[in-house]
Amino acid sequence: MSDNTKQSNNTSSNQNYNNISKGCDTKKEQVLENQKCSNNIDFSKCSNNSDFPKCDNTYEDSTSLKREDKNIEIEESSNNNLVCKGCGENLTKKLSCPVCLKNKINSYFCNQECFKRSWKEHSKMHKSEKENNEKDENKGTKQIEKNNFTEITIKELLPQNYDPTNRKYWIYDNHLSNFINYDFTGNLRPWPISKMNYVPDHIEKPDYAITSIPASELKYKRKSDIYVNNSDEIERIKEACILGRKTLDYAHSLVCPGITTDEIDKKVHDFIIKNNAYPSPLNYYEFPKSCCTSVNEIVCHGIPDYRPLKNGDIINIDISVYYKGVHADLNETYFVGENISNEAKQLVETCYFSLMEAIKKCKPGMLYKNLGNIIDAYVSKKHFSVIRTYSGHGVGKLFHSNPTIPHFRKNKAVGIMKPGHVFTIEPMINQGHYADVLWPDKWTCATADGKLSAQFEHTLLVTQTGVEILTKRFPDSPSLGFDTKDELYIM
Repeated sequence: MSDNTKQSNNTSSNQNYNNISKGCDTKKEQVLENQKCSNNIDFSKCSNNSDFPKCDNTYEDSTSLKREDKNIEIEESSNNNLVCKGCGENLTKKLSCPVCLKNKINSYFCNQECFKRSWKEHSKMHKSEKENNEKDENKGTKQIEKNNFTEITIKELLPQNYDPTNRKYWIYDNHLSNFINYDFTGNLRPWPISKMNYVPDHIEKPDYAITSIPASELKYKRKSDIYVNNSDEIERIKEACILGRKTLDYAHSLVCPGITTDEIDKKVHDFIIKNNAYPSPLNYYEFPKSCCTSVNEIVCHGIPDYRPLKNGDIINIDISVYYKGVHADLNETYFVGENISNEAKQLVETCYFSLMEAIKKCKPGMLYKNLGNIIDAYVSKKHFSVIRTYSGHGVGKLFHSNPTIPHFRKNKAVGIMKPGHVFTIEPMINQGHYADVLWPDKWTCATADGKLSAQFEHTLLVTQTGVEILTKRFPDSPSLGFDTKDELYIM
C-alpha cells in the first residue's frame, strides 16, 4: 500500500427579549418599574414589538376579548386548582397565551400585565415545543424515506440489479452518495460496498485497528532517520513477507470474469485471519477493507465493492499483512480473462520490469532518489508515464515510515541505503499522462485522463552485499502472463 507524498485529513430567547426591550417607551417603563407580580418577581420591561403577542385587558364577562384575535380567550375558571403561569396565584378568570392556544397547550395567566412580565421565560417554552415538533416531523420524513428505501431502493442497490450509470438511488447509500455530482475521468463507476470485515479478539492488531489513527507512525514522522532493523526484527519481517506472498498468490488464483472485488476481499481477509495475522489496510485512516483492488484506470487504493470483474479488465491487488508485530507490503497487476488489449499487456509488463530494473541497483551506498531516475528512464522509453503523487516507503514495525521513495526522475528523496533498511518500491505507471485525481471517497486514485494504470510492489531488505526481495514470487506462483524468472535469482 503506497504512501502519499503530498501528505503532511439559550440564545434565541435572549434575542427575543432584547427585541422586546427595544420596543419599550420610557413612560411605560416608569409605570411598570413599580409593578410586581404577586410571586414577588420584578419584570420591568414590556414590548410594543410585533414579536410580542399583544392583549387588550378590557373585556366583557363573555368568553371573548374585544380584539381582532378571537383565539385569545378569557373564561370564568371552572377549576379552582388552576394557577397563573406567571405569578402562581389561583385563577378566578383565565387569560390564554395565543401561541399556546394555537398549539393546543393549556397555559393561563391572571391578567395581561402578568402575561407581559412573564413573557421572557414563558417564550422559552414555545421554542422548546417547536423544536420537539420539528424533530417529530423530521423523524416522520426520515421514516417515509426509510420506507421508500426498504420497498424500492434496496432492490436497485442489490448487485444483480445495480445499474452503475443510474445515480437515482445513490443518495440512499452511504458510500455512493459521495459520488452523486462527481465527474468521472474514465468508464469505471463505484458500486455498493459491504460492511467492514470482523477481526477476532485473539489476532494481534496494530495501534490503528480500533482508532483508525496510526499514533506510532505520527510520532515517528517527527524523526528524519531511516530505521535499521535488528536480526530479530528482520526474521519476523521475512515471515510476514512470506505470508504476504502466499496471500497475494491466493488472491491471484481467484481472479476471473464475474467475481467481485468484494468477494476477493472477503476471501483474502479470511485467509489472513486463519494465518493469525491482521490485514494491514483495514481501518488504516478508516480504509474500510482488508486489501486494495484497483481496476483499469484506478491507480491505487481502490476500495473492493460489488462490481463483477469483466473480460479484458486489468486489476491490481495490493496485500499488506501485520504479523508478529511487523508489516509486509506487496502488490501485482493481473489480466482478467483472455480479451486483453496489446496496450494493456505492454503497460503491465513495462511496470513490472521497471520495478525489477530498480531492484537490481539496490545495495549499500545507493541513493534512494536514484531509484526514480532508473524507473522513469525505463518507462519513458516505452512511452508511458510515472505517477508522482504516491511513493514507496519504509516498512516493518510501522506500516509507512522513512525513507520516502518517489518513482520519477529528478526527485529530492533523502537517504542512502544501509544494511538493515527495509522498504518498498512500488511504481505506478500510466498509459497516458502521469496526472491523477482522487475520488470523493478520499481513497480511490484514478488517472486524470481515464486511461489505464498498472502497479507492482515488493518489500526489500538491504544486505551487506546487495538486496533481498522479501516478497519475491515462488516457483509455483500463478503466472503473470509473461516471463518473470529473473526475479527468482535476485537475492
